[in-house]
Amino acid sequence: MNVDQHLKVAEWHIEQARLHATEEAGYSCGCPLNDDYAEIIGKVESCKIVGEDH
Repeated sequence: MNVDQHLKVAEWHIEQARLHATEEAGYSCGCPLNDDYAEIIGKVESCKIVGEDH
């Protein structure tokens, strides 16, 4: 993906997170927590956002 595409995907995910946090009806975006997302979450939580292959 190029820079613009990454930013668009990030913007979409931020909006989904905002909806999860604010919707009273139990909003669900349907995003699966797959191995790639789990790895990304681990990197963010360990302050190692930039990976060798991402």
